[in-house]
Formats: sequence, C-alpha cells, structure tokens
Amino acid sequence: MTIYVKNFTKFPGARYRSLGPHSGEEFRDDILIPAIKDAGSSLVVDLDGVFGYGSSFLEEIFGGCVREGVEEQVMLQIVSNIISDDDPDLIDEIKEYVNDAITAK
Repeated sequence: MTIYVKNFTKFPGARYRSLGPHSGEEFRDDILIPAIKDAGSSLVVDLDGVFGYGSSFLEEIFGGCVREGVEEQVMLQIVSNIISDDDPDLIDEIKEYVNDAITAK
C-alpha cells in the first residue's frame, strides 16, 4: 500500500490541527496510523508532489507515530520505505525524528 501526501494536500500545514488545515497531526491520525494498521511495515509513504514541508509537519507525522504507540520496528521499516525523489534529504531528516522519538520513550 502506498500513501501519497499530495492526495492529502499540496500544501502541508503546521504541526497541530489547532494551527490550521492540513496539519501533520491530521495526516498522522486520519491517514497514516489507519494505513499502518492495514498495511503494517510494508506501507510506503510517497512525499513527492507537494510544495515543501515544514520540519514540524514531518516530525509530528513520523515521530508522532512512535509517541502514539506504533511499534518501533514497524516505524523504522516504514521510514526505510519512504519515497522522496523531489528532496531525498527529507528521508535522513525523518529518520532522525523517529530515532529521537524512540530515544525519548
């Protein structure tokens, strides 16, 4: 299963729902976590096709999954499946967010 962020929005928003539309919290809770429940560690997240990401959006999505109880190994595998041809450096940034969230547990 592949999730395309561009199908959620072309303009990713802030970290929390309370800060406006298309937030990382909204994406995580309404799209990503249900998809993880369906597909597990085989899930692919495609980050391409949007007009940039704020670090708070990405941290809330991926680090937030760890804080919300997604198993560490599942989350690490999902991160290794990420597609980001538009900006490959995002993958290393996301790995840091996930590792930081794991360490903070």
